[in-house]
Amino acid sequence: MSVTPSTTSLWRCGSYIQVTYNAVFHIVSGPNGGTIVFSYTTNNGRSQTAEKLTILPGQYLSNYTFTWQGSLPGDHTYPAPGGVLVTSPNTLVSQMVMPAGKCR
Repeated sequence: MSVTPSTTSLWRCGSYIQVTYNAVFHIVSGPNGGTIVFSYTTNNGRSQTAEKLTILPGQYLSNYTFTWQGSLPGDHTYPAPGGVLVTSPNTLVSQMVMPAGKCR
């Protein structure tokens, strides 16, 4: 998991910002490929959006990006930690990431 921008300390509170989260899936691909079933969150798991990625035969990496956008609140509650929760073919909860720093 990675996030861009890496910090919000350059923005004033109340400023509009778009945060991009990037998940990289490392795959042990079988001869037939398959499907990764997962959900992503931009608010530390309080809500999730379901997604699927089709994996081609021989594919070993796949990435998925998702965003949060809005005004930076003065209480520094957003942007919140984002990550993915894989349910198939294995169960996995990614590291949660978010920009460092606080708006000014």
